[in-house]
Amino acid sequence: MVLVGALVVVAVVALLVLAYRARQALLLAFTGFFLAVGIEPAVRALVRHGVRRGAGVALVALGVVVVGAVLVAVLIVPGLRQLAALVQEAPQLLDRVAARFGGPSTSAGAALADPTAHARVAEVGQQLGQVLVSALTAVFSALGLLLGGAAAALTTLVLMVYFALAMPRLHAGMARLLARPHRVDTLDEALARVGGYVAGQVLVSLIAGATAFVFFLIVGVPYPALLALVVALLDALPQVGAFLASLIGTAVALSQSWGLALATLAFFCVYQAVENYVIAPRVFSRTIDLSPLAAFVAVLAGASLGGLLGALVALPVTAAGKIVISRLLAARRERTA
Repeated sequence: MVLVGALVVVAVVALLVLAYRARQALLLAFTGFFLAVGIEPAVRALVRHGVRRGAGVALVALGVVVVGAVLVAVLIVPGLRQLAALVQEAPQLLDRVAARFGGPSTSAGAALADPTAHARVAEVGQQLGQVLVSALTAVFSALGLLLGGAAAALTTLVLMVYFALAMPRLHAGMARLLARPHRVDTLDEALARVGGYVAGQVLVSLIAGATAFVFFLIVGVPYPALLALVVALLDALPQVGAFLASLIGTAVALSQSWGLALATLAFFCVYQAVENYVIAPRVFSRTIDLSPLAAFVAVLAGASLGGLLGALVALPVTAAGKIVISRLLAARRERTA
């Protein structure tokens, strides 16, 4: 028994070491599977309308490529350029914001006009550029750093297509492993929650970024592409994302005038009300059944464990886990009764 226990411990340690060595590839495979689950509702809808699964996967993948290309051309490339301009113009922007608060005669104005504050803002701006680039390639793990964002995106897209094509076989294999029908139903509901959330969150973030981009262009807020990109990324973070986006957008608008800042703040308030009470309930009505506190704690835990990618997948994973736990508890109560 001691020998068997020692062998089990050695085997577990060896597997953990191998998993750590292959963590980049494993994370990349997880991302591909996660995205494949996300596009599964769209693929199933096409299959129900008579489209073969291979053609449906190809159509959905082509749509993902087209949307990604449009985002790169309209928001990402201009946004990164505007970020570089923002870093260079940070001292002038801070001086204008300081003037809105009364200039050096007030404590707030003096703090904003301090050259030390200018240096800190420039440093934060450079770090923000690195964060945005890493955010855009976070789902590609370290492969994006080794091969570049384009190669990483292509690799993830190929993995997503492979997993999407193999999804029926994967589901059949998991069903045989689970054996019992109620366990298979739990698996189906959990995967449906994850897929619905991924597709819904992408749609909601795109709507938020596009609406903000149009508003910034109309009213004349500086760096519209960069701010719209920030809004779209932060909109994926519940509870705190909308507040941070409104804070950043209002601060940039304040460098122009108080009226523009108030208009920007009013836009964020109105849009968040529409998103929270009109858009989100329609998109996530049957996807995420979590309280605001549980969602916030899940995002914090996911961010601490996996960074940006962990924060993005925390909610669907938590919702799927809630389904599994609730089904297990219900089965236990039935056996007890």
